[in-house]
Amino acid sequence: MPVYKRKEGSDTWHWCANCPDYPKGENVTSRQSKPEYGKFCPLCELKEKTGDCKQDPLFAGLK
Repeated sequence: MPVYKRKEGSDTWHWCANCPDYPKGENVTSRQSKPEYGKFCPLCELKEKTGDCKQDPLFAGLK
């Protein structure tokens, strides 16, 4: 199950840790369920479709 993250003040959600815009550090909102609001990163969507989406190793064991 992916972990969705976004920087505070942004409405774009990311879930592929290998996305160059994947939020790291402080001021990051995380959730384990697919958000009902905001937009989804088009690069994360592409990585998911092509099988290149890497999960954040910190959250990889969550179900």
